[in-house]
Amino acid sequence: MSAALVDIRGCLTEAGFRALERAAVGKAPAELAAHLAACPRCQDRMLSGRRAPGEAPHAERRTPPPPWRLWLMVGFMILLLVMFAVTLQWLSRR
Repeated sequence: MSAALVDIRGCLTEAGFRALERAAVGKAPAELAAHLAACPRCQDRMLSGRRAPGEAPHAERRTPPPPWRLWLMVGFMILLLVMFAVTLQWLSRR
């Protein structure tokens, strides 16, 4: 296996991953495919999209919810608390 395709620990480098991705289905270099099949660390890196060791996975940037949703939830919680208090009042009168 070429030294450029594996790092010091024997795990695939970015060039190794690219070689696997460029290969046709079933035609990947045997050494790289065998390593990927046996190495949980490289499998995790391949499946999660993390290529550099310690690099965080590529997460999609999420936008915060609109403010009206927060106020809607706060209003709903207040309504539930009022309904609970009214129910307790009604039950204590019986």
